[in-house]
Amino acid sequence: MRKVVVMTVMLAAAIALLVSCKKKQDVEADKAAIRELVREDTVHFSGGTSHDSTEGGSAEADTAVFWWRGPQTHDSAPGVSVGVAGDSAWVDFTQHNYGYFHVLALPPGETLQLWNKPLVENVRLRAIFLRTGNADDDKRGWKLDKLSLFTGQSDSAHTVKIDSLRISSTLRSITISDPLNTFFNADTMVTFTPGELLTVTLYTNATSGKAFLHTFLAVAPFYRRVPFADMGNGVYQGVWRAPIVPSVRFAIFDLLARSTIYAPDGPYDFSGWLLFYRIRAAD
Repeated sequence: MRKVVVMTVMLAAAIALLVSCKKKQDVEADKAAIRELVREDTVHFSGGTSHDSTEGGSAEADTAVFWWRGPQTHDSAPGVSVGVAGDSAWVDFTQHNYGYFHVLALPPGETLQLWNKPLVENVRLRAIFLRTGNADDDKRGWKLDKLSLFTGQSDSAHTVKIDSLRISSTLRSITISDPLNTFFNADTMVTFTPGELLTVTLYTNATSGKAFLHTFLAVAPFYRRVPFADMGNGVYQGVWRAPIVPSVRFAIFDLLARSTIYAPDGPYDFSGWLLFYRIRAAD
């Protein structure tokens, strides 16, 4: 009986020691280490839209336009909210982008005009970090594990909104309707094969909008803008051939109010999603 009591006391002491160790986690130090990881990672935590090509123009109602986003500045420091629970952590990243949306327009019967529209965007990304080492390791053992999509919305006016995105090919079908709560592994991401022919469909609330895909290229002009066809009822569709060179890349799905492009007094009105993806040969 005495032996049982002694074992019980030892077990209780061990449990108390484990609980005590758990309580000693330095959560604030963990948060600081994760914020430093975010600060150093300019590949994933950089939500500007100034990487916009100026290739191609369009015409509507006899008004020819050529448009682009100019260089952008950002908040002096982005918002980085961190929550820690044991060896898991989540990050909510927010940032404002400031710049101008430029339209070179030739309205019917008028001279060439340049419309410079103030651009203010609020972008957001969520991420999950895991502690894969221990607190004595670099950055206290934390590592980026999963990423959501980036979302962006104009602050000046925001009447347009992307509701969902569908990417399909003979190899896959991906539908995303909640971009900030849809997570992909940071190492594997969404994967396409080199040259894969993809059909991209945007479902939106903008029955009178303009939609585009901005995709990074490995050769000049580095960023390419692909217009989507207006299928009616706020649905826009385009065909995209995935890049050939295996690498990590991103694509921006860009929705604009028609007046942003074709009306001199139409404010910058934008909704966008950014998807990280990887090009990798099929196994």
